[in-house]
Amino acid sequence: MIDMSTALRHLAWADDLLFTRLAALPVGALQATYGPKDWSVAHLARHIVGGAEWYRYCLTGIEWTELELPSNAADLDALRVHLLEIDGLLVGEAAKPEADVEFMDEDGPNSVARSLILAQSCYHSTEHRTQIACALEVTGVSGLSLDDFDVWAFVASQR
Repeated sequence: MIDMSTALRHLAWADDLLFTRLAALPVGALQATYGPKDWSVAHLARHIVGGAEWYRYCLTGIEWTELELPSNAADLDALRVHLLEIDGLLVGEAAKPEADVEFMDEDGPNSVARSLILAQSCYHSTEHRTQIACALEVTGVSGLSLDDFDVWAFVASQR
């Protein structure tokens, strides 16, 4: 059986790198968009963390928090630290046996396989990392290359 813990460690590494890189950009980069104006880099960054909180809730029952929209490097760092904690919890969840987990969502009781929630956590962050990179690129902000977040970069960073 294949273990998801390596993929989840990659997620944690990529999330940490993303928020570190975003904090190093000019503060105006947080307002960059590539499409809908309500999905700025700041909104997408907050959404990545909010999504991670949702997956944590589905797996453990720990409620999500009201996350503030980041407006500077300190806010991004606070989100990064919070996300690292959640990503660590997700890695721990991968060590548990496969089972359906039950939780309440907006439609009432729901049940999903633990592995699907963990896989979705990886997909979700990757999707929005890509949107952030697009928003920065189309607004002319350099400093974020998606190649820096791929599995090859992760493997190289672990050596």
